Amino acid sequence: MDFMNLLKSIEALLYELVSWLVFYPLTLWRCIREPLRMMAYARSELADLPDEQFIDALSPPIFLFLTIVIAHLLDLGFGASHVAAGGVFADTRNLLMFRAVAFSLLPLLLAVQAVRQQGLVLNRATLRPAFYSHCFIAAPFVLAIDLAMTVGIRDGTTARMLGASIFLAGLAWYLAALTQWFVVYRGTSRHRAFARALLFVLLGAVALMAALILAALSIMVSDGRGLQ
Repeated sequence: MDFMNLLKSIEALLYELVSWLVFYPLTLWRCIREPLRMMAYARSELADLPDEQFIDALSPPIFLFLTIVIAHLLDLGFGASHVAAGGVFADTRNLLMFRAVAFSLLPLLLAVQAVRQQGLVLNRATLRPAFYSHCFIAAPFVLAIDLAMTVGIRDGTTARMLGASIFLAGLAWYLAALTQWFVVYRGTSRHRAFARALLFVLLGAVALMAALILAALSIMVSDGRGLQ
C-alpha cells in the first residue's frame, strides 16, 4: 500500500514538473501581454477551492521562483556566474533561495501598500491576494534585469548597449504596468500613478541593495571564520 502511494506521489510530481514546460511560457506571455488582467486573475483564483486554483497558469510565487531559476541557469550557461560565491552562498540552493527572497521584496512592498491603502488589517489572508498579483508582473521584470546583467557584463560595446536596452525595456514595461494598475485600481491620475510606480521601484532597488550588502557581509564573516 505504501509503495502504491509512493508511485502516485511520483506520478503527481512528474506531471506537475512536466506541465511547467507548457504553462510557464504561456503564463509569461500572458503577463507580458496583459499584466493587469493577470493581476486580477490572481485575485480571483484565490477565491476558488485549492484544487481549482490556477488550473490554466502557474501559481504566481512558483512562476516568480521558476523565473529566478531560469535566470540563474542562463547566468551559468553564458558564463556570467564565473565568480563563485563564498560562505553560505557557495551552495546553489542557498543562493537561489536568497535571490528568490531578494526579488520578492518589490512585490511584497507593493502588496503591503495595497492592503494599507484599502484600509484592511494586515495579515496573511489580506496580504496574499495583493502579493500574488504583484508576483505575476514582477517576474518578467526580474527576467529582464537578469538578462540585461548577463549580456551587459560581456566584453564589447555592443554587449553593453544590448544589456542596457534590455534593462530599459523591462523597466519601461514594468513602470507602465504599475502606472496603469495605480490608475485603474487606485483611482489616481496618470502623473501621480507614474510617480508612485517610480517611487516603489526605487524603494525596491534600495531593499535589494540592502539585501546584497547583508549577503556580502555574511560572506565576509564566513570567510573570516574559515581563515582562523
